[in-house]
This record gives sequence, structure tokens and C-alpha cells, in this order.
Amino acid sequence: MAVSIPWALIAFSFGTALYVYYKLHPERLSPAVDMDGLVPLFVAQQLPAGISGLIIAAIFAAAMSSMDSSMHSTATVLVTDFYGRLHRRSSDRARLILARALTVALGAFGTLTALALARAGVHSLWDLFQGIIGLFVGGLAGLFMLGLFTRRANGAGALVGAVASAGLLYLARPHIHFFLYPVAGVAGCVLVGYAASLVLPGRPKTAGLTVFTTDGS
Repeated sequence: MAVSIPWALIAFSFGTALYVYYKLHPERLSPAVDMDGLVPLFVAQQLPAGISGLIIAAIFAAAMSSMDSSMHSTATVLVTDFYGRLHRRSSDRARLILARALTVALGAFGTLTALALARAGVHSLWDLFQGIIGLFVGGLAGLFMLGLFTRRANGAGALVGAVASAGLLYLARPHIHFFLYPVAGVAGCVLVGYAASLVLPGRPKTAGLTVFTTDGS
């Protein structure tokens, strides 16, 4: 949190500065460039050759670090939580080979998705990203809140809450700003998940897991 808030302020301030710059110099803005192309346009046209090269290299490095962490994390989850549970007697070598194959497959999927988005004429990748990720992040945060701050939530109720949260956000997307997606997602998941836990069968296991039972009682 201490890093993300200053980073967000710097990033959005940079966008504001670009808006002001091209507002004062509209002749330097090409009408063929969409919103996502403003930063590359500014870097290529207005910065010295050495500085622009460093910034482009930094952008590629940041993209690579985000991609590889996502690919490896997803492959690890698939191998450990799914394949490992279904094939408990599988060897470490078999799991390693599967993890590597999944990493390659996920990388290819990400590359093809990026190419499809580049050809789809998306006006703003940021808005699209927020719209897609908002369907899941709100429910995920709501699941953590149900698990940490309630003693009545159970697995079945939490699952119902997560599904209801995604459905609620899907219906509400045309009517609310995307900055409100997490708020609606968290509220929907917590309220529906808690209510469903009171009705659906399942005994919550809270010993040492919630803020009320951290001592294991």
C-alpha cells in the first residue's frame, strides 16, 4: 500500500501532464493515434534518442516481468492445486515437465490474445482491462473478507457469493463507472456469501483463520 498509492499518483499525474502538453501543442498530436498510443508517440517524437531508448527498454522489461510472473504463477497453481491433487503419486519430474509445458502454452495464449486485441480496434486497453479484471478482483477481495472477518461463512456460501458478485458486476457494468467495480464486487460477494452461508450446509472451519480466532481457539 505504501508503494502503490505514490505509484498511482505518479502514473496518473503523468497522464495529466501528457494531456496538458498536447492541449498546448495540438499540432504535435496525430489524429491517427488513439489513446493508448500517446505515450509511445511522446517518447518517439519529443525525447532524446538515448532517453527514449532507455524508456522503451524499461517498458519491455516491465511487460516481461509482469508476463513471466503471471505465467509461472498460473502454471504453479494448475500443477499444484489441480494436477497434484488428482495425481498424488505423480513424480516431481512429471510435475516439472507439465509446469514447463503449461508455461509455454500460457505464453502462447497471452501472445495471441495481445495480437487479437491489437487488431480489434480497442479504444482504451486500460478501460478494457479494468472492465475484465473488475469482474473477478471484487469477488476475490470479498472472499478474503468473508474468510477473515466472519465466523459463519462456509465454503459453499463463499462460492455462491463469488459467483453472485461476478453476475452483479456484469449486469451493473453499463450503469456504473469502472472505478466502482471493486466496491460493488466486494459488497455483493460479502453480503450474498454471508447470507448463503446461513442457509447452505457446511460447517465453517475458523480455528486460527479469522481475526476472532487467531489464537486457535
